[in-house]
Amino acid sequence: MDKNIKEETLPQEVVDAKNKGGVLKLTGEDDNVYFFKSPGKSDINRYLSLAAKGKLAAAVQNLVFDLAVCPARTDLKTRFDKKPGLMIALNNALQNAVGLNEEFEVKKL
Repeated sequence: MDKNIKEETLPQEVVDAKNKGGVLKLTGEDDNVYFFKSPGKSDINRYLSLAAKGKLAAAVQNLVFDLAVCPARTDLKTRFDKKPGLMIALNNALQNAVGLNEEFEVKKL
């Protein structure tokens, strides 16, 4: 969470979620702001389990919708109808936040 943002400027649902645990602020290239609960171990395990069964689209959708704080799920659906790739971009950002897409340099010893 950006420490420069005062809590009173945050939507109430974000403040409530922040008080219950970690909240991530994602800002898109178009300056739209999204708030998500930080993915936990169980969220990632569920994501990986569905993806391993060949249900990648469902895994992505579940992760994004289950962790969304603001905007709400219905608003996100409307945005995804206009920009379908946005769901994947948000999913990637959530995965990056917890190290799922961490890149490593590999050297043969």
